[in-house]
Amino acid sequence: MPALPPSFLGKKVYLDGQNSRYYVLKYEEIQGGKKIHALLFEREAPVIFAVLDHNGQFLDSFFLSNKTTVDSSKAMERYKKIAERKSHHKVTQDDLKDALKPEKDAKMKNDNIIKHLIDEHLEDIKHQWPSRLIALQNADGKADNSLIMTTLKQAIKEANALKSFKFILNHRIDSYIPLLAEHINDHPQLIQEISAYYLSHDYAKIMSQFVFNATQYISIENAETIESLLTEAQKIDRVNYSSVFKQALVKLLKRVKVETNMPTKTWLGETIRNHSLKKDIVDILKKTR
Repeated sequence: MPALPPSFLGKKVYLDGQNSRYYVLKYEEIQGGKKIHALLFEREAPVIFAVLDHNGQFLDSFFLSNKTTVDSSKAMERYKKIAERKSHHKVTQDDLKDALKPEKDAKMKNDNIIKHLIDEHLEDIKHQWPSRLIALQNADGKADNSLIMTTLKQAIKEANALKSFKFILNHRIDSYIPLLAEHINDHPQLIQEISAYYLSHDYAKIMSQFVFNATQYISIENAETIESLLTEAQKIDRVNYSSVFKQALVKLLKRVKVETNMPTKTWLGETIRNHSLKKDIVDILKKTR
């Protein structure tokens, strides 16, 4: 199965060994899944255009001061539009350095830094822009709970879930996929889209966690969505010989007991129509008696 398509945002490229001058890849565009067009920066200025393959190997690169191509011009044009928009943000370079720290360690000189970071994440998600914040985190971040990453979680809660899904994939922050479970009732199509993507890449762990999270948020009155969720859990088990289906079912039945006056057997009878699901559920219930 194919590997997950990479993101190289934040990658440091050294000219002559690890201790020499380096450039940071802060802008990338996926080109049909095979190539990546990228801009490498010296501090805050783009200075190199590069073409990378999916392994991160450079197929071509040149200094923008020496050469221009159609592809480099397009990349620079799109980057400048984003940069112009970012110039209106109220996040300073000092704020960005502070954002690499957990909230308890941050200086927080800007009282509104959390709001500004969330707003920038939301804008990046809306427009599907390469995130300078995630590039900074990848390049220099040492804390997984930095302000950058904690505000990203909040932004994912607020943003359109379908756009967040694509944004997470493009930036290869796959561990944030389970956060999308909170949106499952408004966007039930996420179940099949996330499952199709990760199972096609033989990466069931992320989908399994999404399923478990979804059992907390899914409406127990929505039979169609529940069947969809359990069907994908069933697929995971058949490929990986796991027990995701059983665990998800148990979590749902516990909610039924707590949230309704309906016997679980009655709820199952009214909710599950799929014969394959029914058979597996009967087998599970027999073994748990």
